[in-house]
Amino acid sequence: MKRPKQLVTQRISKRLQEINALSDKVASVIQINRNHHTLWASIEKNQLIIMTDDSVFATQLRFQQDIIRQHINQQLLITLKSIKIKLIAPQAHRQEDTATKCFRISKKVADVLSYIAEDIEDDKLKESLKKLGK
Repeated sequence: MKRPKQLVTQRISKRLQEINALSDKVASVIQINRNHHTLWASIEKNQLIIMTDDSVFATQLRFQQDIIRQHINQQLLITLKSIKIKLIAPQAHRQEDTATKCFRISKKVADVLSYIAEDIEDDKLKESLKKLGK
């Protein structure tokens, strides 16, 4: 007997495959490359839901709703009553933390830092400047 976690994982995996296959079919109907546009499609209650993150592309899809619906009905042998185009927010790019971001300094700047460190009396600051100068 399968564990509940395995059943849920299998259901999620199967649903994702269905969404991916349907998205590919919609992309082929409107003749676009999914690598250039974010496009996801799903069917719920005889309604095709198409999601994209590009507002211009979403407007173009709205003008092609009837054509998409007819082709998908023929290909999948179902009866879609309507199409809903949803605009999803694009993924925000995470900025790198400045503390972990590495930077390099020139040899000349490193020499200047080491030279300055020699005249400083505070040991911690002196050590830090020497470390930067390496």
